[in-house]
Order: sequence, then C-alpha cells, then structure tokens
Amino acid sequence: MDPNRCREKLRTTQHLYRVDRRDISFLRFILEAYDGMAVVTTRDAAQGIVSVTVAPGCETLIAEVIASLAAEGEIYMEPLAAGVTAGHGQEFECTSFT
Repeated sequence: MDPNRCREKLRTTQHLYRVDRRDISFLRFILEAYDGMAVVTTRDAAQGIVSVTVAPGCETLIAEVIASLAAEGEIYMEPLAAGVTAGHGQEFECTSFT
C-alpha cells in the first residue's frame, strides 16, 4: 500500500432535498440502515427540507439508493438549488492500516 495515499483529507458531501414531510422518517430509516454511509438531518420539518450527509467514498451507493427509491415511487425527493455543498462537510483524516 502506498503510504502517501492517505495523506489527503477526506470530506463528507451534503445534499439538500425537499420531501413529503411524512416521508422524512422513512428516508432516514432507509439511508441510515447503511451504517456509517449517510446521515439524514431535518432542516425544516414543516416544509420537508432535509440534508443528506454522505461519507467519503459512499456517494455513488447513496445516489443509487436515492434514485432507486424515486424510480420505484417510494418517495419523492426534490433536489434544492443549493445542491451539493462539497467541501463544506466534516473533514476526516485518512488512516492507513499497514
């Protein structure tokens, strides 16, 4: 393993969505079942605004889960204009296990 590979800092990404407020708990249950990959935070319960914070390296899987839920009609998720605020998430130091 390259010892320099983990010298970079990893950041979470955050996506904002508007969902039916009755679906907030369902969305949280589904996404947080993928332990450590995503966290759903309610920003405004009355308007159904949530943020989905995604761990580094998990963006593709979480995007696929969200797309699948939407395609199957399980939940409506409207991405908000703020979209991804990459680089504003929490920063993590990569650790090497060599």
